[in-house]
Amino acid sequence: MTIWDLPKKTSGKVARFNLNMPENLKTRLNEMGFTVGQLVTCMKRTPFNGPLVIQVQDCVYSVDKQIASQIEIQS
Repeated sequence: MTIWDLPKKTSGKVARFNLNMPENLKTRLNEMGFTVGQLVTCMKRTPFNGPLVIQVQDCVYSVDKQIASQIEIQS
């Protein structure tokens, strides 16, 4: 399951990143708090496959499908 599959108002822990994800993107996501073991919550799903609103600790981010589908989670 990826962050993209996470239903609204549910949480999961980051399990791993897609192996094909560029290293600079992994680094940036880690800086934003998307680290292995970190709890993330889907706050909102926008219509027409728009970005998700994801809470990580006390921060809220908008994450598009291309990135969200590369971050695997455990529910």
